[in-house]
Amino acid sequence: MSEITSPLYPSHTDRETASRIAFTWLLHLRWGAVACQAVLIAAVQIFLSISLPLGIITMILAFEGGSNLVFGWLKRRQAIPAWLIITVLFLDVTFLTALLAFTGGPMNPFTFLYLVHVALGAILLSPRWAWALAGFTVTCYGGFFLLPIGELFGFPEVLLLGEPQPACHLQAAQGGIDPSHLAIHLRGMWIAFAVTAVFIVFFVGKIQKALEQHQETLARLKEEKVRNEKLAALATLSAGAAHELSTPLATIAVASGEMVQTLRQEEADPELIEDARLIRGQVEKCKEILQQMAADAGEPLGEAEEEQAVGELLARAVALLPPRQQSRVIVRNGTGELRIRTPASTLHRTLKGLIKNGLDASPDGTPVVIGSRLDGRHLAFEIEDRGTGMDRETLAKATEPFFTSKPPGQGMGLGLFLARSVAERYGGELRLHSAPGAGTRATLLLALDRIGIYSSQRE
Repeated sequence: MSEITSPLYPSHTDRETASRIAFTWLLHLRWGAVACQAVLIAAVQIFLSISLPLGIITMILAFEGGSNLVFGWLKRRQAIPAWLIITVLFLDVTFLTALLAFTGGPMNPFTFLYLVHVALGAILLSPRWAWALAGFTVTCYGGFFLLPIGELFGFPEVLLLGEPQPACHLQAAQGGIDPSHLAIHLRGMWIAFAVTAVFIVFFVGKIQKALEQHQETLARLKEEKVRNEKLAALATLSAGAAHELSTPLATIAVASGEMVQTLRQEEADPELIEDARLIRGQVEKCKEILQQMAADAGEPLGEAEEEQAVGELLARAVALLPPRQQSRVIVRNGTGELRIRTPASTLHRTLKGLIKNGLDASPDGTPVVIGSRLDGRHLAFEIEDRGTGMDRETLAKATEPFFTSKPPGQGMGLGLFLARSVAERYGGELRLHSAPGAGTRATLLLALDRIGIYSSQRE
């Protein structure tokens, strides 16, 4: 089942856009590399009078350009999967190794270009693949010292691990430099490259992770600010409604009370007296609902904390439902005689709202289970239904204020939002587990150190 514990989730579209941007710049880099390699090879051939195997080098460059065209075509026709970026980077290291092998091996000063691919891998790939690419790159570089490149490709120069051939370092030897010393220098550069690659992958990975956490924190704070603004707007709306409706509700209450007295004095029809009492009772209920909306939205009403057993709390929450719905609720108290101290009315209505959501989502006659249990440092209330469930998109928006999947007129979309607000007020959270066709389980967590825990056996 899908699980939502926070509204902060990068959408599939955002991830796809980021991958496409990264891959686009990677293709630009590859085109630039092909162009620079072609210019460098031409310059070496023309101005330095160094003979190069142009046929093989041209084939490598042509293959790089052709693969770039293929990758560009794939980018336009489909989303960019992770394996494609991985393939491109590993291919680039392979191409670079082939070019260096035909143009001097470790003697080529452009071996530093390996570090570009290591850095790109650390930025674009997951840590596991970034380390794999770094290891592959170090292995390719080290291969120049392990393989007789000259013999493999028809050159007289051969560079073995411990025996550099004089032909490879002829000018160095004539200049007074011991070829064995030069070989040690080249192998030292390889070791330095390996150390540098490790540092790049490690620290760039750490920086990437820190930046991602920073971005998540900023997004969470931004979302929290928006939520608090909505909460403040809801509190203002509730307070305004209570103020505007207080006078007409009070008038109706007084008039209905006088109607009851008058009807009694005149010994009127008992049904009329009962209707007048019903009007007065409904007016009081409207006033209570307005006050509770303001309290849930953050307006303090001075509601006193009340100590009560968890089992009693569950029973009172169910009792707020209409009798026909009460019969469908199964109560499972897993905390025994545990007692807590909270604003009772707020918690009763919060649980009642979660139960009602489960009942509304379930077919007629299907039971809804409400239970309690201790979950580490939290007291957990779980409400589970067997309804139609929610897909991931709906689940991500479920706790937003004024969002509802019910038909118009059957809900304001505040139940889950207010339940989440109550949970966070008491150091917890609201968790939703759901999947289409598999029902929904809502878990309301309250921190034990915020609600007070009492044993039934206390003196």
